[in-house]
Amino acid sequence: MTVEESVTGTVAFMLGKLGQAATGRFADRLAPFGLRPRHCAVLELLTAGPQAQLALARTIGVTPSVVVDMLDELEELGALRRVRDTVDRRRQLIELTPDGHGLRRTAVRLAGETDEELLGGLTAEEAALLRRALGRMASASGIPAPG
Repeated sequence: MTVEESVTGTVAFMLGKLGQAATGRFADRLAPFGLRPRHCAVLELLTAGPQAQLALARTIGVTPSVVVDMLDELEELGALRRVRDTVDRRRQLIELTPDGHGLRRTAVRLAGETDEELLGGLTAEEAALLRRALGRMASASGIPAPG
């Protein structure tokens, strides 16, 4: 059987399995800090400044109820606080606390460690090529650029 005749040899299948492995390894590293991979996008977005809950949900691509659950979890960790918008008092803005900034830095470090583990079998040139290819694939699929 050739790769073309095998589901497990497709890019879709391999990326899915690698994604599961990467997420699991990253989650294991985050767990002692009370974080989960899904929290990282919120922490990253809030480094730019306070944002409305609905805007966070839209940017991350989840329903408002899911983002509320995520924010509740992060608030329990002391990573963020909800504050009233001074322009529109009906609206709540979400902002990082100093602890939240610290957790974000920890998540960045742990993501880097996970990358090192995952890329350990590649040369520096291969790792750079993979990052570029994944970036192009993400862009072509409408996935927001990192950073």
